[in-house]
Amino acid sequence: MKMRKRSFTVLLIMVFMLVSLLAACSNNSAEQQETSPPTSGGTDGGASQPSDQPVVDYGDTGGLALPITQESKNLKAITTTNPDSPLPENFFTQELAKRTNLNVQIERYKSTDPTEELGLLVASNSLPDIVGATSGTMISRLGEDMFVPINQYLDILPNYSKVLEENPQIMKSFRNANGNLYTFNYLAHEISPKVNYGMIFRQDILDKHNIALPNGPDEYYEALKKLKELYPDSYPLINYYGEEIVQLFSQSWGTFHKMFVPDGGNQWEYGPISDEYKDMLVYLAKLYKEGLMDPEFMTSRADRFDSLILQPDAGFVFQGCFCRIDSLVNSATEKIPGFELSPGYFVGPKGKVMAEARVLDFGISVSSKSKNIEDALKLIDYLYSPSGSTLVSMGVEDVTFKVEPDGTISYPELQGKALNRTELEIAYGLNMTGFLNRSDPRGVTKNVSPKYMEAVELLQDPFWQEEQPVMSFTEDEISTKTPIEDALLKAVFEYSTKVIMGTESIDDWESWVKKNEKLGYQKLVDIYNAAYERYNNQ
Repeated sequence: MKMRKRSFTVLLIMVFMLVSLLAACSNNSAEQQETSPPTSGGTDGGASQPSDQPVVDYGDTGGLALPITQESKNLKAITTTNPDSPLPENFFTQELAKRTNLNVQIERYKSTDPTEELGLLVASNSLPDIVGATSGTMISRLGEDMFVPINQYLDILPNYSKVLEENPQIMKSFRNANGNLYTFNYLAHEISPKVNYGMIFRQDILDKHNIALPNGPDEYYEALKKLKELYPDSYPLINYYGEEIVQLFSQSWGTFHKMFVPDGGNQWEYGPISDEYKDMLVYLAKLYKEGLMDPEFMTSRADRFDSLILQPDAGFVFQGCFCRIDSLVNSATEKIPGFELSPGYFVGPKGKVMAEARVLDFGISVSSKSKNIEDALKLIDYLYSPSGSTLVSMGVEDVTFKVEPDGTISYPELQGKALNRTELEIAYGLNMTGFLNRSDPRGVTKNVSPKYMEAVELLQDPFWQEEQPVMSFTEDEISTKTPIEDALLKAVFEYSTKVIMGTESIDDWESWVKKNEKLGYQKLVDIYNAAYERYNNQ
C-alpha cells in the first residue's frame, strides 16, 4: 500500500515533496558536439542516416529513429534532483546526447515547491524546454497554454502511443477539461515493487518466544497481548504516521478514511461513517485501553517511533514501508545484537488493501515556448523505449553495469555502496526524477532486498480487485468539494484520535454520522459519482 496514494496513492498519497536548486544552463563544448556521431536505433521512421556516418545499434527504440536530429542542438531542462547530483551534465546526459544529438543541460529546482518557482519562470517567459516533476494540477495552476498537449503529437511518439494503448486510464484520468494531456506519466507499476507497505515485526523477538506470525485481528490481539505480558514496560504496537495511520489500517477493514470505491463496488462511498470504520476504531481503542499500543500512538512521528523501535524491548510491531527494513536493521544492529525485522500480514479482517496505482499523475512536460518542441518530445519518447528505459535506469552495459554469468546485475564502480536510485543518480545522473518514468525491469528499483522479497512472497494476493479511479473534476466541482473535504478530513482525524484514546465514546455513533451530514458528506458523494459517471462513459 502506498502512503502516497496521495494519501499514499499517490501520495504515498505518491504527491511528492520536491528538493532543489536552480542553476544556469550552459552549452556543451564544441568538442562534445563534434564527437557526437549520428547513430541509428536500428528502427525505421524519422530522418535517414548520412551514408558517411557510422551506424550504431542502441537496441530497441520502439520505432523512433536515432539520432533525433542531424545537427547537434541544446535543450534546457529543470527538475528535482539529489543535491549531490552532477549538473548540468553527467554520464546520462552525455550518453543521451551521443545517441540523439540533443544536449540536455539540467538545472535543479531551488525550492521544495516547484509550482511557485515555475510560476516565476512562466511570468518572465524563461521556462526551459523540458520541465520535470510536473502534474496535471500543477500545469492547471501555471496555465495549460504554457505546455505542449502531448496527445496532439502522438504520430511522432511511437513509444508513448503504446503506453497510452496499454494504459487507457491515463487519458481517462489525467487529461484536462479540453481533452489534452500535458504530462508524460510515471509508470509506477514498472518501477516500484509489487507491494510497498504493510505490517513489520521484530522477528528476533517472535522467534525468541515462539510467537507465530499473526494473521487477522484476533491473532494480532493475542500476539500483542503476549508481548505485553513478556515485556510489561513495552508498547508492542507503535507508529510513525501519527493520526494518518487510520488511512492505512482502515483499508484492511475494507473501508477508508475518506471517499473511496469499495472492493468490487461501482459507486463512490464515504468511508468514515461505515460499519467497517466503526469496527476498526473499536478494535484500536481496545488495544489502546489494554496498553498494547503506544500511548502517543495517534501523535507519534519519526522521533518518537525511533526512540521505541531502536530499543531492545520497547516496541515490536508497526505498519510502514518495507523499504525501511534494511535501514532500521542497520541502525539497530550495533545496539541490539540479533535485531531482525520481517514483513507481516495485514491486521484487518479484509486481509487486503487498496491496489497501488499503476500510473501516477506525475512526470515530465515540454514547454510550448520551446523552439525545439518536436525534438524535446521525441527525446522523452525515447526514454519510454526499451533502449531508452535501460539508459535512464541502468546506464550502458559494460560501462556502468555488467550482466554477470548468473544473470545478476552488478555496478563495478559502486562496489561497497548501496545499489539504489540515489547512488546511481549521484554517480551517473541515472534515475533522475522526471526523466525516470519507465525502468528496465532489471533496474535497481526492482532489485529489492531479500526482506522486500519476503513481503512480496508473503503477500501473494494483497490488493482489492481494482485500483481507485482517478477522475477529473470541473472547476465548479473543485471549488465546492475542496472545503468540504478539508472540513471532513479534519473531523475524521479528530474523532478517530478521541475514540482510540478513550476520550470520546463510540456509543453515540449516530451523533458522529449526523456531524458528517452537517459537514456535507452527501454533497461530496454526489460530486464524486457524477465525475465517476463521466469517467466511465469515456
